[in-house]
Parts: sequence; C-alpha cells; structure tokens
Amino acid sequence: MIKVGVIGLGNIAQKAYLPVYSELQDRFEWHLISRNAEKLARIQNQFGFQHGSTNQDDLFTAGVDAVFIHTPTSTHYAIIKKFLEKRVNVFVDKPISENLDEVQELYRLAENQGVLLTCGFNRRFVPFHQQLAEIQNKHLVSTTKTRENENQTSEFAIYDLMIHVVDTTQFLMGSKGVHFVDGQIVQKNGDLILARMNLQKGNILGTAMIDMRTQSNGEITQVISQNGVSTVDNLNTLTVQKNGTKSYQQAPDWQANLKTRGFDPLIRSFLDALENQTENPVSPASSILAHELCARLISMDKVIE
Repeated sequence: MIKVGVIGLGNIAQKAYLPVYSELQDRFEWHLISRNAEKLARIQNQFGFQHGSTNQDDLFTAGVDAVFIHTPTSTHYAIIKKFLEKRVNVFVDKPISENLDEVQELYRLAENQGVLLTCGFNRRFVPFHQQLAEIQNKHLVSTTKTRENENQTSEFAIYDLMIHVVDTTQFLMGSKGVHFVDGQIVQKNGDLILARMNLQKGNILGTAMIDMRTQSNGEITQVISQNGVSTVDNLNTLTVQKNGTKSYQQAPDWQANLKTRGFDPLIRSFLDALENQTENPVSPASSILAHELCARLISMDKVIE
C-alpha cells in the first residue's frame, strides 16, 4: 500500500482534503503531521486515521511515497525542497511560492529527481470547467472573482485569490502559447481594490479579473466561441446560449460538493498518477505560467484610489 503524508491540518485541509483522504484509506496509508498534538488527535479520531505525528521527519522514517502540503505559503519552499530532495512526490496548495525563482527552482528539482510536484489548482478539475475546456474555436475567455469588502494587500490577494482566475483563464485558453498582454491594479492604502489581466493566444483573447469591494462572493467563468456562449457561475451552474436558445444545467444534488469544486477529482488524479506512474495532472509548464503571470501583474505600476 502506498504511504502518503499530510503536513498541515488547518481550515483548507479539514474542509477540502481530509474528507477525501478518509474515503481512500483502503488504497493508501495516511500519515498526518501537525505541530498541534491536540488537533492531531482530534482529527485522527474524527476521520479514523491511524498514523500521526508532530514531527515532519517521521514521514521519512515511515517511508512515505508522497506528501500533501497544506501549510502557509511562506513555509512551502523549505518543506517542498526537503521532500523533493528525498525523492518524495509532492502535492502543495497554491501558490507554490510568491517568488517565481523559487517556483522554477522547485520544478527543476522535481524533474531532476524524477518525482511529481503538483500544484493544487482545483478549478481546472471542476466538472463544468472541464466541459468548457472541450469547447472548440474559442474567441474570448474570461473569469471574474468578486469578494465582499475584503481587505488584503495587493500581493497577498493576487497570489491567494486572483491566481485562481488567472489559472482558470490560461488553462481554458490552452496554456501553451498564452502570453501576458497588459494588466492593471487599483489599490488603497496597500490593499487591493481591483485587478485585471489581459492575455492572448493566437486569435483567443482572455481576461482575468478580481473585485474586492462588492457585496457578493462569487466567481464567473465564460467562454465565447463559434458554438455560442457558455457560462459557469460559482462552479456549480452552467448556462449555454446558442441558436437563440438558452439552456441551464445545475450540478447534481447527489454530487459531493468537493467534486463540484474540483478538489475530489484533483486529489484522485494526483494519486492515480502515483499509482500508475503517469504524467503530472497539473503540468509543470502550465503551473509555472500561472505563477509567472501573477508575478508580471504585481510588477506593474499601481493605481492609487
């Protein structure tokens, strides 16, 4: 049985990942790591995981084949590097790092070591986004994220929130050949208000946007093509307009929310790649591009509100 480590048991791990891991205990042996012994014991009891420790290095003793990293972004580089150097496959929450040089270095290390480094871009695995990806002859691709009056510094918000819409847009455009055209950041007292990025790939134009000062938390992705207009609203509703008609499709009530939001298929794709030694489900080139596009945007002059 493949042994898999999990480092970090915070909010995102508990909501989006541990429920899926718990369903896969017949295929994988899970080893949880948390500095908080009380939290570790509680989660082991809640989900039925047998192995846990407060020391990351115990994962090497256990002989794990892979590790999921759910710690703060500032810790990613050191932890990822330590496990890649031991030829352990790594899955990490986005972003890999807010430093593009570190992102590129880690992907080179993973390639040299012959292991996977997979970034947790769950939006790619949203079932409705997978349908959008199959659309041919795209003209325009756009993704917009709105937040309800949230205060975050521009750099943090772009890497924490906007990277989702940037990655979704470039992914739906086909990644390879996508390039940065221009962008704009509007901020106040260092906090992000609005940001926009324009992309291009041949005849396909793309736009990624975020607005931090609305009265609604939402996310809308739209693909316009020769086949009509397809829109995904909040990951769970698909609207298709063509030939003068409009059709609606809702994520099935019986479908688990973590599948609707792409976490379940992303996790399973990474684990399948481990078992079958197949290609990375989030290609290194496309992941590096998402980080590079965010870095390009951050480097631009800001508009002060």
